[in-house]
Amino acid sequence: MAGPPLTSSPERTSSRYPRPRLRSGSSSGWPAVPEGYFARLRAAAAGNRSLLCVGLDPDPERIAGGAAGALRHCLDVVERTAEHVCCFKPNIAFWEQYGVAGWEALTELRTRIPDGLPVLLDAKRGDIGSTMRAYARAAFEALGADAITASPYLGADSLQELTRYSDRGVYVLCRTSNPGAADLQHLEAGGRPLYLQVARLAETVAGAGNVGLVVGATAPEQLAEVRAASRLPFLVPGVGSQGGDLQAAVRAAWNGDEASCLVSVSRSVLYSDDPGRRAADLKAEINSVLATA
Repeated sequence: MAGPPLTSSPERTSSRYPRPRLRSGSSSGWPAVPEGYFARLRAAAAGNRSLLCVGLDPDPERIAGGAAGALRHCLDVVERTAEHVCCFKPNIAFWEQYGVAGWEALTELRTRIPDGLPVLLDAKRGDIGSTMRAYARAAFEALGADAITASPYLGADSLQELTRYSDRGVYVLCRTSNPGAADLQHLEAGGRPLYLQVARLAETVAGAGNVGLVVGATAPEQLAEVRAASRLPFLVPGVGSQGGDLQAAVRAAWNGDEASCLVSVSRSVLYSDDPGRRAADLKAEINSVLATA
């Protein structure tokens, strides 16, 4: 199921989907779309010959003008990079820091991303079921995101509040790219590292084919280990400013499926003097690895 029944709304329009439709009991929303998130991602990857995802995470210390300045900067990056990517990934915290104006800017950004390029909301949500239902409505109905990142810490029932939107994607944090990832994620759980237990948990909620894993490029050995244990699609952050090895990550994550290895790069594109050229170079480097895979 793609969520509760839909009813039509006359209020908002978007260049991306038909006029939004409201889910019962909600005050705003976006429609279910005709095919699943990973099908849309594969189509975008094939169309642009790219596995690159660009993060849209504005830093007020680097971008002047508040929320309006952040929106202008990110729209410029979108325009310059759209032909070289298969997805855009705004991190919600970077927009929330601007307050109400930040949410309005994020909503505007989402509506102006070109048709055919999915929008992945990096929110890392994780809570009890009722709260997760609210997070799902905010991401999928109010904002109209195509996919979201989520924490597995509260278990399968928590994740199912997101995965029940079968036309939207959910990437579950598995083995992350930050320096402290091993503090908990490498602990033994049931005779194996916790990150492998998370991969197994994600498989149990992936019945609709709309679940993937977040596995960082900064840990290529663990990336290969998770790939050996799971065929779920991967979101691979940590390339660029975090120092992950792009080529090693692609070799470890790629399994022949266009959705299997979504390579996420944020700051090194967002703050480049020429974001279009930087994105094109990253795409070319990824494709050179695929040519020999």
